[in-house]
Amino acid sequence: MPLPPTTLSPTEIQRFHDDGYVVVRSAFSPDDARAMQDEWWAELAEVHGIARDDRSTWRHILGDLKRAKRSPLEPTIATARVRGVIDDLLGPGNWRTPRDWGRALVTFPQAGDWDVPAGFWHWDSPADWHSDAMKALFVVSFVGAVAPRSGGTLILSGSPRLLQRHEDGLTPAQRQADARTQRRLFHSSHPWLQALTGAAPSPPDRVTAFMDADTDLDGIPARVVELTGNPGDMVFCHPTIVHSVASNCGSEPRFMRIKQQVLTHEGWQLMSRAMHPR
Repeated sequence: MPLPPTTLSPTEIQRFHDDGYVVVRSAFSPDDARAMQDEWWAELAEVHGIARDDRSTWRHILGDLKRAKRSPLEPTIATARVRGVIDDLLGPGNWRTPRDWGRALVTFPQAGDWDVPAGFWHWDSPADWHSDAMKALFVVSFVGAVAPRSGGTLILSGSPRLLQRHEDGLTPAQRQADARTQRRLFHSSHPWLQALTGAAPSPPDRVTAFMDADTDLDGIPARVVELTGNPGDMVFCHPTIVHSVASNCGSEPRFMRIKQQVLTHEGWQLMSRAMHPR
């Protein structure tokens, strides 16, 4: 029998299972997050010529920042509260502390109107790995403040349940298809998903259609949610949460981290077999 949660409330646990994510404010120290910001700005200046106090130098960079995963600040994210949340979701003693907390993502402001994108809606962990129990978490950490319409990652609330239902209806041959085909099959599984992902004509107001209220997809509520927050906030998601990038139409750069898979011990075994097939 699973142990009772120690950090998340029963309501938060239920919301996680219903929607696929839970937001934890001040999961780690805002001061540590701001110190990480200083390191990121230093790398931007030294490697890319982007100065914090000179907006004329702000521009899109190719790839991610590299130094964050080696920073001495890395362990400060794994606070007792963060560990408690992961224990509540994956089980105490059932997961490994990651060596790093994922990709360091920077998106500078750009001109134009913000909208819900139609492209690149995807998930990062094979759905069949988690059919009986979660073997990973998808974790987002806020290193800087991210306001609405300012580049915060977009997630599809309810998508892990949608994806599992979809997976249950696939043929054995379809389950063996490549990732692109898997995405296409899921995107075409409901008219609302078709319109969201560009597989069907888009509604005139995508924000209203996809973000303003839940839409019932044959018994499962779904909605696009923009992840916003302050330094030190974190979002813990089901490993098959469907998500997409978003443009930054705000006034400050988006500083976020994404750890695609915080793995259980069994998850590590699945990952190892996938990377080194015999």
